Amino acid sequence: MSSSKVLSVIILIVGLGLIAAPFGYKMFDRAPAGADMMKAFEPVLTKPNVTRFQGYMRTFAGMQDGINKMIPALAKQMNMTTDQMNQMIGQQFPGIANGVKQMNKMGKDFNTVVTVMHQNVDNFQKADQLPMRTMPWFFIIAGGVLVVLSGAQLLIPAKK
Repeated sequence: MSSSKVLSVIILIVGLGLIAAPFGYKMFDRAPAGADMMKAFEPVLTKPNVTRFQGYMRTFAGMQDGINKMIPALAKQMNMTTDQMNQMIGQQFPGIANGVKQMNKMGKDFNTVVTVMHQNVDNFQKADQLPMRTMPWFFIIAGGVLVVLSGAQLLIPAKK
C-alpha cells in the first residue's frame, strides 16, 4: 500500500472518530445543558456582581468578628459565663447557635466560591461566546468532510 493510501486510511479513521465523538460523549444532550447553564450564569458572573459579592464577604467577616465579641460581652452583662450564654442561645435560638458554630466554615466556603468566581469572570465571558448548542455538529461536519475526501482518495485509482 502506498504512503498516500496509508495517509488516506488514517484520515478516514480520524474522520470516523470525529463523527462518533458527539455520540460517545453524549454531546447532543450535554451541549444544550451546557448552553442553558451558561445562560443561567450570565447575570451572575459579571465583574460588578463579583465585586458586590466580595463586599458581602467583607460584611460577613465583620459580622463574624462582631458575634465573636458580642457573645462574651452579653454574657458579662447578664452575669453569665460565655459557655452559659452559648448554652442559653443554643436552647432558645438553635438556628443562631448553629449559624455561629458554622460561621468559620461558611466564611471559608463562601470566600472560596467568590474567589473562584473572581478568577474566572473573564474565562466565563469567553466561554459564553461558544456556540454550545451546535458544537456536536462541528465534529460531525468536520468528520464527514474528512471521510468523503479520504474515501475519494482511496477509491480513485493511483496514476502510474
